[in-house]
Amino acid sequence: MKKQRKIPIFITKLSKLVRRIPPTHLRKHEFQEQLRNHSSGFKGEQSLEYFYRYLPKDVQFLHGLRILDDDYFFQMDTILITPSFITILEIKYMAGHLFFEDQFYQFIRTHNGKEEAFANPIDQVHRQRYHLSKILNQNKIASVPIETLVVMTHPSAIIESTPTYKEAAETIIKSSSLKQKFESLAKKHPTPILTEKEVKKIVKLLSKLSSSYDPDICELFQVQKNELLRGVFCPTCAHSIMRYEWGKWHCATCYTSSKTAHIEALQDYALLISKRIKNDECAYHLNLSSSSQSYHLLRSLNLPSSGTNRSRHYHLESLLEKNK
Repeated sequence: MKKQRKIPIFITKLSKLVRRIPPTHLRKHEFQEQLRNHSSGFKGEQSLEYFYRYLPKDVQFLHGLRILDDDYFFQMDTILITPSFITILEIKYMAGHLFFEDQFYQFIRTHNGKEEAFANPIDQVHRQRYHLSKILNQNKIASVPIETLVVMTHPSAIIESTPTYKEAAETIIKSSSLKQKFESLAKKHPTPILTEKEVKKIVKLLSKLSSSYDPDICELFQVQKNELLRGVFCPTCAHSIMRYEWGKWHCATCYTSSKTAHIEALQDYALLISKRIKNDECAYHLNLSSSSQSYHLLRSLNLPSSGTNRSRHYHLESLLEKNK
């Protein structure tokens, strides 16, 4: 059984931040690079979906787990649960020549003539196994073997390790080898330890303990909220700011018109600034010429509200639900 993989809220917020940061902002490139890195990681996780179809149908999948242990969160890209063993997958989407050496336990990438050192994902997945084992033990789950794999998903990646680094040879695979490696692990652990009920208990427990990484993105990157671009972006040409006339939004660049383009702008407000908005704040954010226009637009969305008159707040959570 597969749990649907969703775009992490952090990536959604980061993409909104990049779009609302002015082109002249000194840190625009930094935020774009952050978005590229996080999006590449998610792309790698998505690309592995194709190869999951070759695994047994009774394998239980959990994606994007983030669980608190000893005041710190540990994260697992994907875990595969069977009655005989659990496998943690650490998924990397990296191009280039990827070299693992066991003298200093380094992971070195050479790409486009540039050599870089990264945290060794083998060490990373070992820490994940330690924390997962501890969580299962604390919740009185039967002791079950936990295997670890690092899956390199970029099709052009070339993987190499020093001949003495046996753990790298056993742990690191490419996407296309997942079926073969899983079958090898199944032969290594042929005896069922968990009942079907216990497998379901683990799935339920880990799903319940997991929480999304959902920070205040502006606070995280130290961006003042008044630095963000205001207005309604055109849904067709993406970056042009639309004007509101006669009950519609109009783009002067591509001549698109829309009655609902403001919804995405309000979603941006909810993700970047606040999930509550007052009438005058709405008028300011949407670049409207009058508060009566914003009042009409907010009322037309049938949003829950609290307070009265000028202190009335409209609650934007329901707009975010439309993206799920």
